[in-house]
Amino acid sequence: MAIGSDLDLRGVLTRIVEASCQLTDAEYGVLGIVDDDGAFVDLVPNGAVAETFQEIGRMPLGEGLIGLVPQERRTIRVDRVGEHPVSSGSFPDGHPPIDSFLGAPVLVRNQAFGHLFLGNKRGGAEFTPTDEALVEALAGAAGAMIDNARTFEAVEWRRRWLAGTAEVGGDLSGTVRVQEALDELVVSLRVMCGARRVAYVRVDGELLEIRQLAGKDDGAARVLERLGDTIRHVTSSRVPERLPEKHGRATLVVPVHTRLAGSGVIIVDRAHETPSLQGVMLDLVTVTATQLGLILDRDQALRDRAQLLVAKDRDRIARDLHDLVIQRLFATGMQLQSARSLDIDELRDRVDSTISDLDLAIKELRAAIFELGTGTGRPLLDDVRSLLAEYVRVLGFQPVLRVQGPVDRALVPATGAHVLTTLREALSNVARHARAGSVVVELTASSAWFRLRVSDDGVGFDPATAPRGNGTANLRARAEGLGGHLELSSAPGQGTQLEWIIPAVG
Repeated sequence: MAIGSDLDLRGVLTRIVEASCQLTDAEYGVLGIVDDDGAFVDLVPNGAVAETFQEIGRMPLGEGLIGLVPQERRTIRVDRVGEHPVSSGSFPDGHPPIDSFLGAPVLVRNQAFGHLFLGNKRGGAEFTPTDEALVEALAGAAGAMIDNARTFEAVEWRRRWLAGTAEVGGDLSGTVRVQEALDELVVSLRVMCGARRVAYVRVDGELLEIRQLAGKDDGAARVLERLGDTIRHVTSSRVPERLPEKHGRATLVVPVHTRLAGSGVIIVDRAHETPSLQGVMLDLVTVTATQLGLILDRDQALRDRAQLLVAKDRDRIARDLHDLVIQRLFATGMQLQSARSLDIDELRDRVDSTISDLDLAIKELRAAIFELGTGTGRPLLDDVRSLLAEYVRVLGFQPVLRVQGPVDRALVPATGAHVLTTLREALSNVARHARAGSVVVELTASSAWFRLRVSDDGVGFDPATAPRGNGTANLRARAEGLGGHLELSSAPGQGTQLEWIIPAVG
């Protein structure tokens, strides 16, 4: 009854261990939780050894009597541990010595959830058949209680997930709001899953582009490199994959389906997965990927609509040029042609009228040219992706692209050309000098600044002794000419990082 009074899974497990020790008068007790392969992933000790187990800091290897219980899937009682044939006779440093032993499997729906181990009956006595029967009964009842607690944990996790994502995507007016919504989505997902990092990665052929990232930046490129084949397989098959890791962790790679915004995946790196959340977590991450895909499609539809409006506006300007300017120039030419036979006074009036018409035509031409000149043209991101694809053969590998903020709308086309020139120079320097195995290109746009960062894992150099070339000087002069600055950091054996920062204009 005491065990069944708690629906929190950890609380249920703790009560099982404490009740087992009290009923059998055992000095030490621990419940070892196992994964699908039978490896220990967590330990729930009683109060007497809780601090000791934290100091040991590692899971049991499943050897000796610890491994005999899961191997035979039955209760095992040993009066003298040191004399048992499978006993190793040694314990980890800091582990209390065990003389008598009682172990039983804890099964949930005939599957091993964990194993209950008790040691050293108080007073130096031996565990009795009654103790063995008590532990067997307790383990059987505990299985049902654990099943209930796991169901409650899954339901509670769903409730928290719904609460955490309910408001995301409500108001998506403007590109900046879309970026904020996507950032909120991956941050919420990382918190819910207890993951090291969560990223939305856009897949464009061989190019992997990090669009949103929650968690530490360092190591994100290595995760993409490690999961590259899995990411492309998930993108093509549209089937999510779960990659189990040690200590109750798993990495989830889930496809993001879109109709307009291109292919992509959500990566949940090293999610904390309890047994009750294995299927639930993957399902809800898949639902989150669907939500993210809808947000991306809506944003892309708005972008396509804006480009369509620009195209329609250019058609209107072309019609205006033909109907107004060209026709006005044609009429002016006809007036001049017919002025040959006029007397001097009428000719003077005709010339004055023609000059006025020409001035008006010039104003209309200037207005049309200005409107055409403010068109968006090709997006900066498309040019950056093409440039990275061009450098794959030069570098020998595919650089990783990371984008933050409204990059396509932060700069006017003329300034975007400076960004491409700077990126080309930076990649050329990496190819010539760095001997790198990976490169991360980051584009970050805010309302005030635009930043291009190029990081490599190459040999690096000492900035104090390295000769200064014309390339770096040109990049610095280009940034300063636009009101920005260049920052270059490196150290021998630690790679190089270039940051080119200019004011956002556009």
